[in-house]
Amino acid sequence: MKKIIASLGVTGVIAVMLFGNLIYMNLRPDDPILAGWEEYEPTRFEQLQERGEPLLVEVYASWCPTCLLQHKAFEGLVEEGKAPKIRAIRVDFDTNEAFRQAHNLHGTGLLILFENGKEKARAAGLVTGDKITAFLAENGVS
Repeated sequence: MKKIIASLGVTGVIAVMLFGNLIYMNLRPDDPILAGWEEYEPTRFEQLQERGEPLLVEVYASWCPTCLLQHKAFEGLVEEGKAPKIRAIRVDFDTNEAFRQAHNLHGTGLLILFENGKEKARAAGLVTGDKITAFLAENGVS
């Protein structure tokens, strides 16, 4: 540990302490997409919208701590056999600017429920399985 501190210097140690988590969140790989989910693709999204069935969209970024917690909550729901029975798409916040603009999105960690081709509800910061299932249940999805 002393060698690490000596090589970084006091300024380097302070920078790592202050920004270490931010650096990690920006350098870590994306979480793998959940089974049954799809990555956003404009044509596919339009096809699903035309069907009119409920569609859950997760606005996600690999650097977002809320998104990481939300992803883990969805994984927990899958492991417990409580995953919502709904088609789901993950939209990468950083690479899908047209989607962000079309839906007036300014942040990540957001779940949007579409039905009959229109936005029905949205919620941010749902980082537990209970909160996710409550949001969906409030909007008629089990």
